[in-house]
Amino acid sequence: MCSNYSNLFSATVVFILNLFVALTAVADTVDLPDGSKLDLSQICPVCEMKIESSVTGPGAVVFKDGKVVGFDGPADLFRYLLSPEKYGYDPANIKNTYVTEHGTKKFVDAKQAFYVVGAELKAIMGPEAIPFANKADAEKFSSQNKGKKVAASSGITLDDLTVKKKSLRMEKDHKH
Repeated sequence: MCSNYSNLFSATVVFILNLFVALTAVADTVDLPDGSKLDLSQICPVCEMKIESSVTGPGAVVFKDGKVVGFDGPADLFRYLLSPEKYGYDPANIKNTYVTEHGTKKFVDAKQAFYVVGAELKAIMGPEAIPFANKADAEKFSSQNKGKKVAASSGITLDDLTVKKKSLRMEKDHKH
């Protein structure tokens, strides 16, 4: 009789541990607008850091075969999109791209968003393209944060996302 209780207890503990593992695994994913899931535990292919909640929020590329590649911010997403040969993919196989809208933290279609480039708000990795669902919000943010330009996704270049040596020297000198 005692053996039955011991087996029941052991089975219950195993069940609870498995449930905990399953629930924890689900918590590391977020739903994208097309029903795909972004695994937040993956590594960004551009900066090789874990995708985390940053100032700008994660971005994602969904391929036609269902593969989802995550990024820790929109600048890394654009670095990836603008360099397909470097990252070894065919742009024709991309189904959707998403960024996290600044302020709302909702995923929006990266191709439909407007981006503030060169604003005072910078990510740890350097210049960022800060996404907004509508142009008026992007222009307002740009004027309040000394943005250099507001652009559609097609207007973002690698040069916009490159750290300028002069600005690094100025920031370093300013900190002293």
